Amino acid sequence: MRHSVSSRRDLTILKIEEPVFDVRYAPDFSETIDTMLNKEGHKHLIIDFSMVKAIDSCGISCLLEAHKQANQSEGLAIFVALCQQIKELLKIACLDKQLYIFTSLNEVMTLIDPTAKTRRASRKKSRPRPMPEETPDDLEAIAATDYADENIIDEAEKDENDPAAGTGNESVSAPRRKRGRPRKPESEKKSHSPRPKKN
Repeated sequence: MRHSVSSRRDLTILKIEEPVFDVRYAPDFSETIDTMLNKEGHKHLIIDFSMVKAIDSCGISCLLEAHKQANQSEGLAIFVALCQQIKELLKIACLDKQLYIFTSLNEVMTLIDPTAKTRRASRKKSRPRPMPEETPDDLEAIAATDYADENIIDEAEKDENDPAAGTGNESVSAPRRKRGRPRKPESEKKSHSPRPKKN
């Protein structure tokens, strides 16, 4: 049986590297589990089935046997990345609630160390967002907007410095006229001057 063994945070990961897990690999699988638990002293095992696409009834029995051996060693056998066919067979055999099954290795790591997910989320938030690339049309639009804003600011400053400038809501008052009879022009006064009396 082709397989690989690795460790992650004091957990031993056994990855099955066969596309079909059937009766041919049952003896090798049982011997590997026994060696890791009883001889090498590993307490908890994570068995990765991400590369397994099919399984038979003998393979299902191997999963149950690994679960029992881990319990006898006061540990856990955790099965991750099971394909849909394995999940359906476990459900038919009523083993889906008895075995420890998780969707991925990261899910197991998060349950063991809940702060790991928080640290990953904080690292994502701390990363600066990339600046969007601006096209020449966008740059021209931004420049036109800045130019219009500068004109508005200049006009506002002129209005503040000019005391004669109104607010725009005030009506322009007309010059006041004096009451009384209007004065006659000087030319009319001379034309209506009294004539001299004849002797």
